[in-house]
Amino acid sequence: MRFPMKTLAAALLLLALPAAAHAGGIEDCRSKEQISNETRLKACSAVIDGKQASTADTAYAYYKRAMTASANPNADQAMIMADVSKAIELDPKLMEAYAFRALGYNRAMQYDKAIADLTTAIGIAPDRWGLYLLRAMVEAQKNDTKAAIADLEAALARNPPASSAESIRLRLAKLKQGAAK
Repeated sequence: MRFPMKTLAAALLLLALPAAAHAGGIEDCRSKEQISNETRLKACSAVIDGKQASTADTAYAYYKRAMTASANPNADQAMIMADVSKAIELDPKLMEAYAFRALGYNRAMQYDKAIADLTTAIGIAPDRWGLYLLRAMVEAQKNDTKAAIADLEAALARNPPASSAESIRLRLAKLKQGAAK
């Protein structure tokens, strides 16, 4: 059976439309450009709801939607945590999702869960000094001064920028001074 060229062209165009829409959605979802939170939320939701994206893109869309939604002080925290947990379920190597979820656990004073997520993130990206700093801050809130000191020293060992290094040194000195009392 032969199809007229116009029919084939129309069919190819129809097949290309969802892919183009998906590509735009993931590009807006991943964009580092300044776009409104509403636009980013819509783009990330479109990627998730479209069910055509790769697993990695879908995981990133869940993570980015959670992160973007968290900018709203009235956001549903349970939904944010569900989204970031889904991102981790889909892509267990998405370091940013573990770090973000750790912040949520820390806010909820679930320090052990926050530390566990940061430990996983460090396992994925051991050279990221900021992860050690975050974990040290949670450990300090948990009153685990020894662990906090070790993580601050680990952060410094990874050569943070000078202004951050100075801030870390000040925190470290303060913790060591408190531990000596």
